Amino acid sequence: MHIGSLTLKTPLLLAPMAGVCDLPLRLLCRECGGVGLACTDLLNSRAVLMGIDSVLSRAVTCDADRPLCIQLYGNDQDPLPEAAQWAAAQGAATVDINMGCPVDKICKKHGGSLLLRDVEGTTRLVARIVAAMEGPGVPVTAKVRLGWEDGNMTAPILARRLQEAGVAAITVHGRSTQQKFKGSVDLAGIAAVVDAVTSIPVIGNGDIRAPEDAMHMMDATGCAGVMIGRGATRTPWIFSQIAAALRGAPIIEPTQAQKLDVILRHIDLIVEHRGQREAVRCMRGRISRYGKTMGHVKPLKDAVRLAESVSQMRDALLEWKEGCGELQVA
Repeated sequence: MHIGSLTLKTPLLLAPMAGVCDLPLRLLCRECGGVGLACTDLLNSRAVLMGIDSVLSRAVTCDADRPLCIQLYGNDQDPLPEAAQWAAAQGAATVDINMGCPVDKICKKHGGSLLLRDVEGTTRLVARIVAAMEGPGVPVTAKVRLGWEDGNMTAPILARRLQEAGVAAITVHGRSTQQKFKGSVDLAGIAAVVDAVTSIPVIGNGDIRAPEDAMHMMDATGCAGVMIGRGATRTPWIFSQIAAALRGAPIIEPTQAQKLDVILRHIDLIVEHRGQREAVRCMRGRISRYGKTMGHVKPLKDAVRLAESVSQMRDALLEWKEGCGELQVA
């Protein structure tokens, strides 16, 4: 899949999830294989230019974290063009403008999904960002929802206007802002966005929990690729499975021991990039997501949640792995 001048090895993207898609998770998904492009957490355009540490920390990257999309949010009163230039200077392969976040604190700042309500104003804003990126030569993309409210689907007309303004790709989450994450993704709505544009790829997003979901979305909508969010937090190997399916190869489910190795690797990456204290805090919350793929592992989840140190977490995981009776596969 091509996004402007950028060619992705696979049409599979890791979504810009707030508070979740940090550098350790991005690296973990890349190591598991199949990731074409990974996105940072959404970043406030004013905050990055002001150099606020808590925001800049969410844009930390490294050589193994390539290609990288940096996602920004704001409105026409914010320095989004300048923030996009900052992102390009940080090594972003693409800069994405968030037009889909339904969270109140984002929308109250006239960013995120609120941009869906003003097609003309949003188009003018994006044209300014695209112009600012002509020098760095970094493509601009947008992530949208179907519309602000049910029954008022503005995404197709906005997508068409954004294409005219120079946007290189559009990701569409198949729900309205009012839905947030309730109900099911509307594949017909995503297909309508695909039909609305003629020269740029549309990437589908929402409810992809298994390789079959991704294949069904691409078949049903004609989208050029898929973006995976919450599903990647419990199955970071899902990208490699979908990539295999796209090649016509068998979809292989990791063994229990291999899944435990992934969790152990995730802990190591958090320790390396964010420290031991953060590794304990983070994995206490995320072990339940991994556990959803592992059957009855309540004792293991409890042991990880109650662990007071990284070493205790590792011991609990290694003990459970030994009990699996499975050999680790390199």
